[in-house]
Amino acid sequence: MRTKAEKGPLGRSQTNHTKQEATQAGAFLASLARRGRAIGQCRQADIDAWHTEHLATRPPAQSFLRWCMKTGRTPRLTLPPAAITQESEPLHQHRRHAMLRQVLNDNSLALRARVATALVLLYTQPVSRNVRLTIDEVTVTVQLGDPPPPLPEPVADLLRAHMQSRQYLPCASSRNPRWLFPGRQPGQPMNPVSLQVHLRKIGVPPQRGRTSAIRQLVLQATAPVIAKALGYHDKTAARLVTEAGGTWSRYGPG
Repeated sequence: MRTKAEKGPLGRSQTNHTKQEATQAGAFLASLARRGRAIGQCRQADIDAWHTEHLATRPPAQSFLRWCMKTGRTPRLTLPPAAITQESEPLHQHRRHAMLRQVLNDNSLALRARVATALVLLYTQPVSRNVRLTIDEVTVTVQLGDPPPPLPEPVADLLRAHMQSRQYLPCASSRNPRWLFPGRQPGQPMNPVSLQVHLRKIGVPPQRGRTSAIRQLVLQATAPVIAKALGYHDKTAARLVTEAGGTWSRYGPG
């Protein structure tokens, strides 16, 4: 027996969900327009910024984005998980520093996990962005924003070792040698979820570590500078300043 809500071509819940998908599609297009881009010019940074600032509306927005990628209206980009598990408070800074020392010095750990951890804990990058990096974007700097942040020597050594080790990857992974983290499928980067598993195996919680790093950075330099260098949206960096307890009065002129 069908309930009242189920009568007709669409039930009430289905209708509401469809309306929400249309609303969030329009909101995403408006956010792109504010950044001076059309849907065909959408970048990974736009996807990441949207999902960071709209946690509650990920599923309806992603339906539209998947359709755009499937029909060729946008480039093939990485979507974060639709449903996320909120981790507890950010890592204490001394714990983050201890993790960095471990991955820089402990040669018994998997090299790929060590490199990914350094990118998360130093450059506050989500795993979904790390897997889209290519070896051409990692030189004396990391091409995350403008200007790109420098690559300090201990981390540079680690990255060089990782890039040299990629020649021994399985055949399918080596068919596109440009990805910093190549995946099992030819021409594709590593799945972000798989890379997260590697980090958790060595005791690194990606989200907590990233949050701890960005909160520390926005207390050391102005939010716009951090946002541009790391590829964050200005509003995201400003919100993190507030969450970290910082104020604009802390920064001197220039």
